[in-house]
Amino acid sequence: MKNKINSIFAMGILMLASMACNFSFSTASLSDLKFGKDKNASSAATSFKPEDEIFAVTAVNNSIGKTKVKFRVLFDKVEGTSTGTVAYKIEKELPVEGNGAVSFNFSLPSGFVPGSYTAESVIIDEDGKELDRKTGNFTIAGGSSGNKTKLDKPVSDDTKPEADKSGDKDSEDN
Repeated sequence: MKNKINSIFAMGILMLASMACNFSFSTASLSDLKFGKDKNASSAATSFKPEDEIFAVTAVNNSIGKTKVKFRVLFDKVEGTSTGTVAYKIEKELPVEGNGAVSFNFSLPSGFVPGSYTAESVIIDEDGKELDRKTGNFTIAGGSSGNKTKLDKPVSDDTKPEADKSGDKDSEDN
């Protein structure tokens, strides 16, 4: 009889532990998405120059297991683009274990179009289920010459007028 009670008690504890793990994953969330010019976005910013490296930072909360955070940059109000589509293929999925800050950095490719962009972060559990999503907007000012570049005809260094070459800094997509 004593062994039977111990077995039932042990199974009950295992069931509670299992439910607690599932509960933890279902309540995992993200803090607000913020932007800056360093890994921690310590000086929050929403306006950037074309040559700036941009950091999008969020934090995973209430998670005790493995998750993934997917970052994407989307067109918002950018001439010649469709709002909500991925901008310049800037997206990345990062594995995360437990809680803590998650940072994604990127630079704009040459030939970008100035305007308003949206970044989003999405936390995904091990089964691929979306648990939370945060978005934020930021603005990229025009280039040093003030000329807008058409998205379907990016300007490369080979086609820029000589006067424009000296002030530009090429950026790479991460």
